[in-house]
Amino acid sequence: MHFSIRPLDAASDADIAQYAALDVAMDEALYGGHEVCTLEQWRAALTDSPYYRSRRWVAVAEPFEGGEVIVGSAAVFLAQEENLETIGAHAAVHPDFRGHGIGTALVDEALIPAIRASGRALVESYGEIPASGDPDDPTLPVHRLARRLGIERRNLAVCCVLPLPLEESLLTSLQDEAEERVGDHRVEVWFDEVPEEHLADYGTLLRQIELDEPDEDVEHEPAEYTPERIRANERRRRDAGKQAIIAVAIAPDGSFVGNSEVHLQKEPGTTLAFQENTLVMPEHRGRRLGLALKVATHRLLRERAPGLRAVVTWNSHVNPWMIGINEKLGYEIAYRELALQGRPAL
Repeated sequence: MHFSIRPLDAASDADIAQYAALDVAMDEALYGGHEVCTLEQWRAALTDSPYYRSRRWVAVAEPFEGGEVIVGSAAVFLAQEENLETIGAHAAVHPDFRGHGIGTALVDEALIPAIRASGRALVESYGEIPASGDPDDPTLPVHRLARRLGIERRNLAVCCVLPLPLEESLLTSLQDEAEERVGDHRVEVWFDEVPEEHLADYGTLLRQIELDEPDEDVEHEPAEYTPERIRANERRRRDAGKQAIIAVAIAPDGSFVGNSEVHLQKEPGTTLAFQENTLVMPEHRGRRLGLALKVATHRLLRERAPGLRAVVTWNSHVNPWMIGINEKLGYEIAYRELALQGRPAL
């Protein structure tokens, strides 16, 4: 099969439409659902921010009937305020076009030159592997591409998918279980943005998530989530057509001690949502607050997005506490994910 690698043309409606179609195909294969976005929402999602820059490429095949089809993509991500030594790299190939060397070409022709040009020493990437089997099997496609980039496994996570809708009886049962332990703590829910008076406290929660994340040997510098950064992220999310359901745990003294967010696309036809994060501050753990937070967000999914078919989440395999909560809700392992890093001599 003949194909070529070139930069994504974000000004081209045809490129964005095919890039979106590739994303839909990938999500349907992995999760059994997908998001629906307009072309302008896609452009907003691909636009750089003050905190991240990116470059993107596509693999283009030329079918016998003429024209061209985007069958793969690659991207690099460069944080602008922290992790300034790190460059994130990603490559993906349409499920129907794998086994033709497209992933290798994306690495060799797009990612490696971009990594060299960036001047950043630490390369980071993620890749899917089957739910069972040896995560260090050298024949897995993710490891073949990792070897070309000169990186290796630093963490192993599980990606879990929750089929929707959930039965109301299950949510009620889990809420009752949580209420047995939460005591005088309570859960409050916000939609789309953090109230102005709580921005600083919420930023502390977001930073704690990165400090506490059980990610084994991954090298990562936690971000500072200033009020300005939170508001910039909210604007970016809205421009991309997404809404957020945000649950916070509040201690008896009024302090914020936990949070959980679910993000979903607003456009009709969207069938997939993403669990972004869940945290309980260390001194408040053991009270079923994590369960209470997740029950609150997942109950609202029934009301605000009845057309959803699935929610997706990721957890490190060394985080059995959150995995246990997800299992109570009915999440099932779809695949495992490797976090890969290294300082290659490319």
